[in-house]
Amino acid sequence: AGEARSQGPASGSGKLRAPALLQVEIMRIRMAVMGLMALLAVSLPLEGQGRPTRVRAQQDLAFGELLAGVPTTVLPTDGLNAGQIRIWGRRNAEILVSFFMPGGLDGPGGALVPLSFGPGSAGYSASRTIGDQIAFDPSVPAVLRLPQNGQGMIYLGGTATPPASVNAGSYDGTISLTISYLGN
Repeated sequence: AGEARSQGPASGSGKLRAPALLQVEIMRIRMAVMGLMALLAVSLPLEGQGRPTRVRAQQDLAFGELLAGVPTTVLPTDGLNAGQIRIWGRRNAEILVSFFMPGGLDGPGGALVPLSFGPGSAGYSASRTIGDQIAFDPSVPAVLRLPQNGQGMIYLGGTATPPASVNAGSYDGTISLTISYLGN
């Protein structure tokens, strides 16, 4: 079974992109782990009990149709819209997962769509099933335990709050992720 505990500050590197089209179009945060493997090479031993440590964003965090001035929340239990990050690593290992979450997405002409993440915005599943999660706050580092097979899944939600007047167009932000073994 997996477990989650809060711990210390966040650091690292990954990419978050959101082509955001307001009112009749879709806002999506693309979670990619570009540069993450280079970071892992520095912060993690890449071999654990004969298996490499890997992290892969399997699904983007998608807010769907946004209306100016109307907040939209995606829960980590939303199988169609929650971001999904898969982790492979050492069997039964305790890991520290630290995200740096952006305060907003930058858009055309200096426009900003604020984002918020808090308690319950993320969930961890040692069984890799969306209905079997331990909730945690992605803005606070969490201690997680990989199961016997060494695989786990993080599900990520959040809230986008477009201002009452905002430019339509593409919006970009950056999310940073660090994963490190805690030695047990």
